[in-house]
Amino acid sequence: MPAPTGFAIVGCGYVADAYRTCLGLHGADLRLTGAFDRDAGRLAAFARTWGDKAYPDLAALLADKAVTIVANLTDPHSHAEVTRQALAGGKHVYSEKPLAMTGADAAALASEAAARGLRLASAPANLLGEAAQTLIAAVRSGLIGAPRLVYAEMDDGMVHKVDRTRWFSRSGKAWPARGEFETGCTYEHAGYALGILCALFGPVRRVTAASMVLLRDKGADGPPGGGAPDFSTGLLEFDGGIVARLTNSIIAPYDHRFRVIGDDGALDLAEPWDYSSSVKLHTSAQGRLQRALARRFGPGFGRAIPLKRTPLVPKGRGAPSMDFLRGLGELAEAIAQNRPCRLSPELGVHITEVTEALQHPERFERPHVVRSEFATIAPMEWAR
Repeated sequence: MPAPTGFAIVGCGYVADAYRTCLGLHGADLRLTGAFDRDAGRLAAFARTWGDKAYPDLAALLADKAVTIVANLTDPHSHAEVTRQALAGGKHVYSEKPLAMTGADAAALASEAAARGLRLASAPANLLGEAAQTLIAAVRSGLIGAPRLVYAEMDDGMVHKVDRTRWFSRSGKAWPARGEFETGCTYEHAGYALGILCALFGPVRRVTAASMVLLRDKGADGPPGGGAPDFSTGLLEFDGGIVARLTNSIIAPYDHRFRVIGDDGALDLAEPWDYSSSVKLHTSAQGRLQRALARRFGPGFGRAIPLKRTPLVPKGRGAPSMDFLRGLGELAEAIAQNRPCRLSPELGVHITEVTEALQHPERFERPHVVRSEFATIAPMEWAR
């Protein structure tokens, strides 16, 4: 049996604990060698909570021959620079989303990784989850006929009004409200929908988008002027005339539905963040009773599609509803098997370019013709 792949964490903020919680799901395949954070207090709290090694600096982490992959969990504006340093240190990199803050910077990272003969992948990995893979398999099987339209909602409610006094990670890090508002909900959330869309239909060809800051006062921990756009909506065009409407906001009530509409029906994924989420089939030829019930009680009616396997998610109080290490595990397996990684650098570049076009449409022509490409994303072995 091959030895577990060694990886090290850079950035011990709020999300690092979610990754560490999931390590038990990958104990036979991944081994955490240690962690580093430029904030000594954060690093000490993380190491103390989990009993992990604390590297004194980034140079020591990169010099450790036991480290095969660097997990870049720093704040989004630091992703590109930390990834660049890790690649220069000869390490493969798995980066939290986004890969970079611009498509151009993401493409430069992908080129650097290729030039050095290194692997590069990035979150989110929810497209590899049980619920998403079940949806993808159902669409590809022709269950709803030819797909035509997707409605993808990534609305999170007015987060700035929520009581966040209990939003602390296991090692005591508060949810980084100011950083989230400065980065923007589109950069933070669009990838969860875009990954599934790309797995279903291939590259986005054109983006027609609009974004704006609707609420400029987000409270004491909000940035001046409200930060990045808190609302965006985009029309995404794929080959074959398939169209998706993707909306991101921290204004509208919480709604993460992902609906694929085809000639013969629709498939509804309730929550892309949850690997155990329901996937329901709605037939297009509804009778009068079905339509009346849907009008009275909403679109919850439908036949449940059994998930491809029992979802692998961490258990216990405060555990996330998805396996945060699924993507890093996929990268480690791809390296060990010398095969393409499903979360390829080209996919990361593509999602970054589309996300930038959604949040900053003013930077591009309208509609924006997307230039980046990626290879077809193979389904997980257990989902075939």
